[in-house]
Amino acid sequence: MRPLFEAQVPKLETAPQENEDAACCWPQRGLYAISDGASESYHSAAWARVLVRRFIAHPELGPDWLAAAIAEYNAGFDREAMSWSAQAAFDRGSFATLLGLSVSRPEERVRLLAVGDSLAVLVSSGRLVASFPYETAEQFAARPMLLSTRPERNEALLRPATLQAMTAEWGLKGTVNPRVLLMTDALGAWLLADPDERLDRLLGLASAEAFADLVHEERVGKRMRRDDCTLLVLG
Repeated sequence: MRPLFEAQVPKLETAPQENEDAACCWPQRGLYAISDGASESYHSAAWARVLVRRFIAHPELGPDWLAAAIAEYNAGFDREAMSWSAQAAFDRGSFATLLGLSVSRPEERVRLLAVGDSLAVLVSSGRLVASFPYETAEQFAARPMLLSTRPERNEALLRPATLQAMTAEWGLKGTVNPRVLLMTDALGAWLLADPDERLDRLLGLASAEAFADLVHEERVGKRMRRDDCTLLVLG
């Protein structure tokens, strides 16, 4: 699989620098990742970028992997030079989702890792046949488990049973013109609320400008929550 479409729309069109989503691809190795930084946490955009880069370099998740990611994030800040309020925010930690995908060789299976509420969708013959980690729009109302720069906040998700529940595999054998879509939560909730009509609109996007127009239209119509939106289409 290779990238067919990739675009982002920030929560505020007038402030693209405040986009807290991140995406990273290594098509030659069949590795793709997106992350959604939590707005209420400290410099979550930087944490999201660390997570996608590390997944592309090492497509796994475990205690050592996460410790190295946290060390990389912390190395980007000088806590002692911060104001007391910035130190307090830094100490509370940063939080983000991680959705990673690896394609097997030959391309008959894809393996997914999903921490949080970023969504992957499998399409065959233009129809949605599977989604992970959620299957309905209502599931997005729950508070998701997120990866944190505070090690103690990751203890629950690093339990073996939890890690297993955050992985899935999809077989591509027998699918027709398969597509895999990776997207952050606002777009995922919007899609799953009416997949039959909305999937066609995503698959028909021809440009980043068309994606921005779609997101703007759905926000104005109150059909999509205002948040950073990232879409990656593979096929």
